[in-house]
Amino acid sequence: MKGRFLKAALAVASLGLSYMVPAAPGSAQGNTDDTAVASLPSMPDLILTDGSGLPFHISRYKGFVIVVEFWSTTCGPCFRDLDYLDHLQGDFPGKPLIVFAVNEDPITIKAVKAAMSRQKLSYLKPFSDPDGNAEQILNLRGLPTSFVVDRMGRVVMQVEGQQNWNGSASEKRINFLLQQNPQ
Repeated sequence: MKGRFLKAALAVASLGLSYMVPAAPGSAQGNTDDTAVASLPSMPDLILTDGSGLPFHISRYKGFVIVVEFWSTTCGPCFRDLDYLDHLQGDFPGKPLIVFAVNEDPITIKAVKAAMSRQKLSYLKPFSDPDGNAEQILNLRGLPTSFVVDRMGRVVMQVEGQQNWNGSASEKRINFLLQQNPQ
């Protein structure tokens, strides 16, 4: 069953289409309704591997707006997303925004670095999920899949498929989240 969903998601992604899944009704648009905001799910404390091969907890960045993108070296739309996300990270210098580009391939972090360096990315750093634990915890259905987490650690948006993170709507959404006070 999982294989059929993955094939369908990859087929949609290859067409350049994306599917947004708001975490709660209206949450992707920056809903300020307290009941909707209170019902947002928290991002699990994922353990990822950084560019030096060391594990770390994503909760280290509580208080930041976090964009986590799961990608693969065999996914063309994923590489286009990495370009968009690289620009997104660079558009908010000095702001509490971190973009994690998390590779889901069973390859070494050195191979992830090599794949990213071929893209000539300026701001993104390599991360990986070597055992696929994050993929299982979040029940990913395909790649690329992105999650946007607010400064309180709540998932406010999930995007399945390619997303232009440099559009005015994305930047407006990120600015809104950056203006929130972490509690």
